[in-house]
Amino acid sequence: MAKDLPFKLSQTLVGHNEDVKDVLFVDPATIISCSRDATVRIWSPLVGGEDNKDKTDPPQTSETTAEDDAPNPPSTTTSTFVDTINSNAQGFVNCLAYMKPDADHPKGLIISAGQESLIDVRPPGYLGPDAAYLLIGHSGNVCSLDVHGTTIISGSWDKTAIVWQNWEKKYVLEGHTAAVWAVMAVSDTEFITGCADGKIRWYRENKLYRSVQAHTQPVRGIHKLNDEKDGAFISCGNDGVIKSWSAEGREIETVYAHNAYIYSVTVLPNGEWASCGEDRTLKVWRKAQCLQSISHPCISVWCVSASPNGDLITGASDGVLRVWSREPERQADEETLKAYSEAIANLTIAEDTMDIDKASLPGMSALGRPGKHNGEKIHINNDGNIEAYQWSSSETTWEQVGVVASAVSSGRKVEYEGQFYDYVFDVDFEEGQPPKKLPFNAAQNPWDAARIFLERNELPMSYLDTTANFIVQNTRGTQIGTSQQPQLPASADPFGIENRYRPGDELNQPPPPPPEPPKLLPWKTYLDIANVNLEAATKKILEHNAHFLSLGQKEKSLNDEDIETLKALTGFLAKPSAPTSASAKGSAAVKNGLALLNKIITEWEGVRNLAALDLLRTLARYSPAVVLQDEDLLDFLDATRCFDSASPSHVTFGSRVLVNLFHHAEGLEYVTGSKAVDIMERVGTAVDGSKNRLALISADTLSLNFAVYYSKQKDMTSEQRSICLLRPLLRRIDMFSDTEALYRAMMALGTLMATGKRGFWAKVHDFEARRTIDDALKKIDKEKEKRIVDVVAEIDVLYANHPK
Repeated sequence: MAKDLPFKLSQTLVGHNEDVKDVLFVDPATIISCSRDATVRIWSPLVGGEDNKDKTDPPQTSETTAEDDAPNPPSTTTSTFVDTINSNAQGFVNCLAYMKPDADHPKGLIISAGQESLIDVRPPGYLGPDAAYLLIGHSGNVCSLDVHGTTIISGSWDKTAIVWQNWEKKYVLEGHTAAVWAVMAVSDTEFITGCADGKIRWYRENKLYRSVQAHTQPVRGIHKLNDEKDGAFISCGNDGVIKSWSAEGREIETVYAHNAYIYSVTVLPNGEWASCGEDRTLKVWRKAQCLQSISHPCISVWCVSASPNGDLITGASDGVLRVWSREPERQADEETLKAYSEAIANLTIAEDTMDIDKASLPGMSALGRPGKHNGEKIHINNDGNIEAYQWSSSETTWEQVGVVASAVSSGRKVEYEGQFYDYVFDVDFEEGQPPKKLPFNAAQNPWDAARIFLERNELPMSYLDTTANFIVQNTRGTQIGTSQQPQLPASADPFGIENRYRPGDELNQPPPPPPEPPKLLPWKTYLDIANVNLEAATKKILEHNAHFLSLGQKEKSLNDEDIETLKALTGFLAKPSAPTSASAKGSAAVKNGLALLNKIITEWEGVRNLAALDLLRTLARYSPAVVLQDEDLLDFLDATRCFDSASPSHVTFGSRVLVNLFHHAEGLEYVTGSKAVDIMERVGTAVDGSKNRLALISADTLSLNFAVYYSKQKDMTSEQRSICLLRPLLRRIDMFSDTEALYRAMMALGTLMATGKRGFWAKVHDFEARRTIDDALKKIDKEKEKRIVDVVAEIDVLYANHPK
């Protein structure tokens, strides 16, 4: 009987602070999720206020409810689940699988993978620094996992799937022309893959024996139709279609399910299907019949999983997990359901993303007729306000699912996903599909904004330069090398179609003739790297603190006074005073906060101290106290692995601390004084040969700041120290792996050349700098990286004025 009842909200689980990318029901009482916040979490229910998991295992973190700090969940439901962090990664975690218990692993194994290209395998409740098994073999982002018995299959952006047996690589499944976004293990020797080229492929061991053009756009999900081993399954894709397939590869049924990308499909115990995607809905299907469509207050619903008891769970871009149930006893109370409905009804939809003729819309009387089918959507002109409604067959009523708001005019901040930006652009990747939103602030580096956008939307990094150049053109450029302040033309609409961009194509309208490049050299302004997510950093510190408490390591953990100190410090960083002010130098918030950060960084090992280092590099921008303390800063950074090439994350933060010191007199005196050469050598050695983008950019930003300083000095000591920058700069230019880092290195080199004296230029010629620059120039796309070409053009002029 329950299968005929509608799903309603049961629980809201808040703990992740970024998009939830995958979720699994291990059993009706245990949920596993992973997120772009780099964590894998286990959710277990509370019984009588106590966690009902095995009492022999100490809890790993504090309890998490919807009342904790989180991305503003619409429901006021207090979760009856607590979350335990089961693993931490260095990058996004995209996908999960669960291996059932056996004699060797009585609790089973959680398998996770993502941006690091590694596959982490560990038992539930284990948070050791190392995985039980670490599977290394992919060269790109791992985006899909499945398990059959003890056989694991993984799919990656590197265009391969790998089958793992006995924790080693058994087969590499080749023949894909794009990312493998979906995988399924039928048996230990039979495998199915779904690819971004729209094809589904069948393999026996490592031999491809069938390939079908299954979808017109990328395949995003595959799920077994039942628990039998016959190989029948359903698939979904960016074309908004769900298809069912026989074990022999015959297409059984096609359902045009969503009007946007479908990211995930699952099968309920009663044989019904559930799907979710970019249209922010969860849909339930009985074959081709849509039984229910449930809107979410977010941009994307990334994943859905079915419980053995028939419940569903979704994970979304707002970082929230939501459990849905047909059983009245498991549904939320009426007050919570009403609050959720109101949150959906008040969801704002940008008018320019919808093809609406406001004048032709019907009035409220249109809600008097029943819908033609479940999920039908209509728009109503309610006294000049456009409202969106959706027909619910189960409730036999129209449910309001949003209000349509006019686009924000230029000259004002644009709100997107709860934050305000100077610009929010439309980016089209698929004709006829909803555009992706690209937010950008004038203070951001366009290449960083483009990278974040591509990673968030799992798009190829080959689009990086064209996306960044689009930002530059449409904001009048705020990156290094321009002097104009960013602003759109007075009539431009930051959401408007004139600013829409399709990677790989020209802009929709002919661009104006490019202006003459401005004179870039010498660069005269110190750069900083000071943006910080204070909430995320604080939450990470508290999660690690809970871990130490659970292990009884009170000497490492924070007490109540420490936590208040942390709050005071983040309060200062949220609204920092000028570095010259007394509060920035000696306030209790700064002094006590600095001491606390030093304690955490010193006593917490490995990745556990990175959040504190993140706060330290931000504090270094706004407070001289970082260099005025008793312990020498350089020795402190050295002792905490900030110059250890084996730990690029620590090197990144350590370099950024030094970068930010250039912005106040005490910091500038420290980094450019007697320790300058030592600093340059330590950072240069730490990133020598590195492929880590953030570490390289940080090191080259530091070099650029040094170059700016030396360009302003006239003494012989400064000239000698500027020569110390030459060799590591040229080596990084010669071995570059990232164009943003290359650009900053070129700017540093050009700044030194523009102001260097005869002795400096003698070394330039000795080190064959011209050959190094020319070799690097040959390796870049000159059309996409015009900014680098412009710098080299100025360097060429300098060479002409300083012949060998």
